[in-house]
Amino acid sequence: MNSKAEKEKKGALSCVDYILILLNVSMRVYCGLFMIISDCDETYNYWEPLHFLTRGFGKQTWEYSPEFSIRSYFYLIPYYLITSPLRDYVALTHHEIPPYFYFYFIRVVALSGFTSLCEIVCFKSLRYNISGDVARWFLLISSVSAGMGHASSALLPSSYAMDWVLLGTSFALYSFKGSYINGSHIKYSVLAIISYLTGGIVGWPFALALGVPFGLYTVWVHKKNLVIITLLCGVFTSVLVACIMMVDSFYYKQNYAFVPLNIVLYNIFSKNGEGPEIFGTEPFTYYLRNLLLNFNVSFIAAYIAFLPTLKVNSHKLERIICVMAPIFIWSFVFGFQAHKEERFLYPIYPLIAISAAFFFVDLFGVLSEFVSFKRPVILGKILAAFIITVISCLRIISLVENYSAPLHVAKAVSQLSDFYDQSATINVCTGREWYHFPTSFFLPKNFRLRFVKSSFDGLLPGDFREGVPIQHATSCIPIGMNAKNQFSSDKVVEFEACDLLIDNSIKSNTAVGDPDVWVDDNNLRPEFEIHYSTRMINSAAINGGIGRIIHIPRPFQRLVPTSLEYMNLCVLKIKDDKQKR
Repeated sequence: MNSKAEKEKKGALSCVDYILILLNVSMRVYCGLFMIISDCDETYNYWEPLHFLTRGFGKQTWEYSPEFSIRSYFYLIPYYLITSPLRDYVALTHHEIPPYFYFYFIRVVALSGFTSLCEIVCFKSLRYNISGDVARWFLLISSVSAGMGHASSALLPSSYAMDWVLLGTSFALYSFKGSYINGSHIKYSVLAIISYLTGGIVGWPFALALGVPFGLYTVWVHKKNLVIITLLCGVFTSVLVACIMMVDSFYYKQNYAFVPLNIVLYNIFSKNGEGPEIFGTEPFTYYLRNLLLNFNVSFIAAYIAFLPTLKVNSHKLERIICVMAPIFIWSFVFGFQAHKEERFLYPIYPLIAISAAFFFVDLFGVLSEFVSFKRPVILGKILAAFIITVISCLRIISLVENYSAPLHVAKAVSQLSDFYDQSATINVCTGREWYHFPTSFFLPKNFRLRFVKSSFDGLLPGDFREGVPIQHATSCIPIGMNAKNQFSSDKVVEFEACDLLIDNSIKSNTAVGDPDVWVDDNNLRPEFEIHYSTRMINSAAINGGIGRIIHIPRPFQRLVPTSLEYMNLCVLKIKDDKQKR
């Protein structure tokens, strides 16, 4: 073993290692604070129920109706508990804090922070079990990836599964032959398996498929210790399942409620007109486009990582198979599902970064055999790292600049409490922009999110019952819920009941049911007043050029052809006697 490799095995970090760790932590904090919420499913299926558990009010989707019960409260409990320091601070000091502090605290600490921890654990594992170069490439690609950026800050079971799959892969690398640490391969095999189990059972059941390759490897290689490994993993699984059933049975007031099973049954054995396909279908190329946007050249490298490995006959082949097999399994299974969403790929995002790291290290290793000087290879590494970093960061900036308006608008609403009667319920309404609202964590305690009739003709969320014991609110079957995405009129209020309206500045299309608010683009009717507005890209318009894909710095905008159409997302005041004069 050369001195460099020996130094890495002993755990001594280089200056570059510290820089990459700092980059990772910085990117996760940035994404926790500024990254967009890209999916209304995150808002209404997770942030709103979590807000209900925390503050006593929030929106309720049909998935949380006891009639269907395909969302688990157990998944939300850790995020509720993580806010204990903030709630204790308020209780001890009697000093109210803005409710959105809870939102950002959860995002930075429990979501992005936990992902960062998992990435650093994987960095350490790769560094010990493979090489420092692979570890550094992984941490760079993962840190700057736009996909990892919004996956890390998302309150979604697929993001939760992503973190635990990453931990499982990290532990799995220790268990391979030749990587045993003082004979502790049993420990790491068990840790790997229970990580996959946690990600699948607590997070997303389908993520269990990502642990199958390592499970088969364990059965094949560790025959002598298979009984003890199976026993330990079986005990863990039994305890975990019992805890999940206990929590969800309490909230749904059902005997033996096991939500993960309900999720599988809904997605695979739904009746006609009730499956996930009713929410839209996409071709296979949908995922190809998303992976290119989120990982650029690293996406391509990840899927061909075995090529340079075969060339150099690397001892890392079994490790690469451990990483790449789940990627191909996942891509095949979800690529042929009719209903596709970007978040479905989250569990393999870190595996893509690991696989791409293998590719770049082995590629430059092969190239170094054909050149007599190291300088061209070193320059090639620097250039590749620079291109990946720049493109990825420009993509993240583009997302934040063009799509973060809903967060700014919601924060503006949070600052309006003093303008209204504190004892009155203030209705914050939205119609065609309902899917952009981030979370009720931005609403003052007497503000409520309401929906008005608009061009959207699907099923909108209702409200959790307020002022009753929490178990009663979560266990009663709400009216007007269905699994067919059919509109229910009880989910909307009359426009006259609104005190504030969140809407975009595009001319109102009253022919399809939108409220008559805008006479023309950016031309408001006189009975409304703009309290706050901010720019957001108009996704419905034809936006061309590279400017929609990545951020183009101002000095280069004249050189790069792009055509973007923006609109304003606004908070509109509607005069009412509830407002202070």
